[in-house]
Amino acid sequence: MLVRAALTSVLRHIYTDKTFAPSGWLRMGVVGDKQSNLADYYTNAGSMYVASLSFLPLGLPADDEFWTCAPEKWTSQKCWDAEPFPKDYYVNY
Repeated sequence: MLVRAALTSVLRHIYTDKTFAPSGWLRMGVVGDKQSNLADYYTNAGSMYVASLSFLPLGLPADDEFWTCAPEKWTSQKCWDAEPFPKDYYVNY
């Protein structure tokens, strides 16, 4: 399933040693402290709570479609692999 595969990929990148300071707190920035210019002052203290929302699917039953569908490539993967894909949203040129 597209969402499950993408979410798994994101979580693998988020929960790395670069994401947490030696003290155990989340670092400012997206991945590591070298991107601190991307941090928002209003979400840093609550970032762990916001990040924990990604675990909501764990509350779904094991037979839910979220868990049972085959993984699929998401749009950016198809794009960078030069595969055809539909537009994600309506664009009026």
